[in-house]
Amino acid sequence: MLRKGCGHDGDIFVKACVEASFMLNALLDIFVPPVCPLCEEAIKKGALCGDCLALFEKEKISGPFCTTCGEPFASDTGGAHRCGRCSSVDPPFVEARSAFLYEGRVRDAVHSFKYGGRVTLGVSLALLMCGTTSPPKDLDLIVPVPLHRERLKSRGYNQSLLIARAVSKIITAPLDCLHLRKTRLTADQVDLTAREREENVRGAFEADASAFKNKTVLLIDDVLTTGSTVRECSKTLSRAGARVFILTLARAASL
Repeated sequence: MLRKGCGHDGDIFVKACVEASFMLNALLDIFVPPVCPLCEEAIKKGALCGDCLALFEKEKISGPFCTTCGEPFASDTGGAHRCGRCSSVDPPFVEARSAFLYEGRVRDAVHSFKYGGRVTLGVSLALLMCGTTSPPKDLDLIVPVPLHRERLKSRGYNQSLLIARAVSKIITAPLDCLHLRKTRLTADQVDLTAREREENVRGAFEADASAFKNKTVLLIDDVLTTGSTVRECSKTLSRAGARVFILTLARAASL
């Protein structure tokens, strides 16, 4: 098994995908007008064309939302505040934020990126994520939610790692994709209830305390649905001594 680059989460292949994407985009911008990675219309600047960007903006989470977990509220009358769940039980992270609702064009983009093999979308999605929020102060490491090696083998890449690597370049923060690992293959979460999802991932991750003790970590994932996966990762990182913040591209409208 290769241990260079990003070890369990794609190794040299994943690193090469993102590096090649940055280099290829730079070269193409010189010789060929850039195109939108979603609809292939010509663009002058930015991550997407105007039409696709407008559809993304339509799903942008701008508040009000829970000041801790980032869950959007149905009504804007109360403003931003801590939700009932976070008020009753402290979450294993300091703060979680998502850039967009997992709807419409955002959902289409994630499906193309995650299941359609369009790995170069990771850079554009990372740019959009970073445009919606600021990184935590004194950030030490960016950490992607890992895939189990069997899932990685079948999919070919870890979409969260591709986004995380691009984010690390954009905000110039170190990436660690070696020391948080998924050690147990779990069932696909798609058809599970919230409680089943929580049980499904319980104890599925491990982290090296030597890498995370007294570190401020930004945990990256593509989509937050019930939050079970990022919460379990956060618990694991917290036990290893980390202070955890979460950033995802999108999230379901309600946990």
